[in-house]
Amino acid sequence: MPSRDVGPRHHLAFGYGFHQCIGQLLARVELQVALVSIARRFPTLALATAPDTVAFRTDGFLHGVRELPVAW
Repeated sequence: MPSRDVGPRHHLAFGYGFHQCIGQLLARVELQVALVSIARRFPTLALATAPDTVAFRTDGFLHGVRELPVAW
């Protein structure tokens, strides 16, 4: 049975080459629109803590920031 290793160095993503996700362009455009909209709506938005104190999640299927304190 085929399987995919999703360990710490392997991930499920948009892929590349012939195996690119057909929705990746839409996802990237949506992210760009969202980030620009946030920057316009909250022009003074800033990180409320030192960048080196931001905790990351690396223990599960999804990786990313555990929490991101901001102020505006």
